[in-house]
Amino acid sequence: MTPDRDALVHAVGQAIVADPAIADGAFDGYALVVDYAGNDRRLAGFRYRDNAAAEAATPRSPTLDAALDALREATRVEGDAPWDACVVRIERPSNRITVEFAYGDDAARWAVTPATLAAVTERARPR
Repeated sequence: MTPDRDALVHAVGQAIVADPAIADGAFDGYALVVDYAGNDRRLAGFRYRDNAAAEAATPRSPTLDAALDALREATRVEGDAPWDACVVRIERPSNRITVEFAYGDDAARWAVTPATLAAVTERARPR
């Protein structure tokens, strides 16, 4: 990634861990699933601890929203549509952050619904 993209990934990570919905609980790993379906941005966040089931913890920060929009635009390939979904994973012990982008039909695997919740939370789990 270019330095600008790296800075945006860092800004996204900082906004996540600073959000009260995340900061108030202990976790080893965290995943934020971001889905840009249609004109909407949907977020689903999950805290993980000691290999237990995921705990819902979705941030609601305008700072995060702006950072995600900026990251989406900065990672856009000229002439192509931007990514439709991404997963931001944070490994707390190492403070490592990774981002996975999904495009087109592949983005559907990150849609969080009652029927897909368990599968998505495990697929998103930081390893």
